[in-house]
Amino acid sequence: MEQLSEYMPYFTSIICALISGIVTYIVSRKQTKNEINKLIKQHELNLESQRKQYEHEIAILNLEHEHQLKLKDKELENKLSGDMMNTLISEAMKNPEIKRQFNQGVTDGLKKHR
Repeated sequence: MEQLSEYMPYFTSIICALISGIVTYIVSRKQTKNEINKLIKQHELNLESQRKQYEHEIAILNLEHEHQLKLKDKELENKLSGDMMNTLISEAMKNPEIKRQFNQGVTDGLKKHR
């Protein structure tokens, strides 16, 4: 028993150190888990924000694309109608009767202005 009483202060120091170490380990582990959970939630929020931003950008690009297609359609319509009118006029001018009527209309118009 005397031998144990000599080592008793050491046992209490060791036991106190072990308890302190275990409590510190448990607390730091809990804090680490909380921090990890916070980071995961923040990461999920960042991903959601990025996803919404990309959806918005895609919608804008789709609208711009539709607008460009409409503009090209209008340009093509204008070009086709212009080409059609040129063709009709050039074909009509090949007809001698239409040429005569055109010349008569021009000369009548000039006579009225004089």
